[in-house]
Amino acid sequence: MPAAKPPILVTGATGRVGGTGRHVAAELLSRGLPVRAVVRRFDERSEELRGMGIEVVIGDFADYASILAALDGVEAAYFSYPVGAGIAEAAGFFAAAGRQQGLQRVVDLSLDAAFPDSPSPQGRAQWVAERIFEWAGFDGTHLRVAAFFMENLISLHGQQIRELGQIRNSFGDFEPSWIAASDVGAMGAALLADPGLVADRTTTVGAAERASHAAIAETVSKATGRSVHYQPIAPEEWRELIANTSAAGQANLTAAAHLSAQSITLRQHSTHLVTDDIQRLTGRPAITLKDFVERNRQDFMTDRDVEK
Repeated sequence: MPAAKPPILVTGATGRVGGTGRHVAAELLSRGLPVRAVVRRFDERSEELRGMGIEVVIGDFADYASILAALDGVEAAYFSYPVGAGIAEAAGFFAAAGRQQGLQRVVDLSLDAAFPDSPSPQGRAQWVAERIFEWAGFDGTHLRVAAFFMENLISLHGQQIRELGQIRNSFGDFEPSWIAASDVGAMGAALLADPGLVADRTTTVGAAERASHAAIAETVSKATGRSVHYQPIAPEEWRELIANTSAAGQANLTAAAHLSAQSITLRQHSTHLVTDDIQRLTGRPAITLKDFVERNRQDFMTDRDVEK
């Protein structure tokens, strides 16, 4: 009997925003590869992963012993961390545990703002995390996404659209590149499953299209039948707005500082890309903004609108 393949460890498989880890896990499974997912607790989301055929283990980036156990027998891993404080410590624990357990390759989710003098605190911390994985001696690549996640339209602007019929932020007429989390997950899985696709220590990927928030407001209007407009505001006002409307009633000051800084930096010098990376790495076309909005149209509508 041939020896069983070691599982590929996936973090962030139950993440709510973006949720690239779940897509990475699903794509790896579709390729016939065994997957182990780290979750913070057993709940309906982890049960869904089990139902897909994924091995589920409890772990926490702040608990070294749990990460050590999760990495037992693992040779390749996907590391993702939400926009928020703590990524450098999490990467340090993960890398140290990986070294102890014989981990060989890491594909870590990063962003185009990852450089040491980035105006974004998340960008600076992300750069440190990248260096940690390199210092640990792992093969693999930093998957830097030079685009915004389409899912942010729901998490950052869904409530504004439902309650005010507005998208409010400080990007003005800047046209970001937009990418779906499922496409990022598919690229991450491809890089893990086929190391031959890794051409550089850093893999910077773009999206398939650009669109301003004013254009997105028009797209949402057409999909929902509601009148939605874009309202530009000052970076300081948007920073405060993000901090005051964070999930679960908890202010995410790192996310607020990151996004408001990006709204200034990207208008001065855009690092967002439009490329064929999704098609090239996954063999399938990218999800379009129009498709994404139509699939998630109810997230931009009130219950009364849906009932009409």
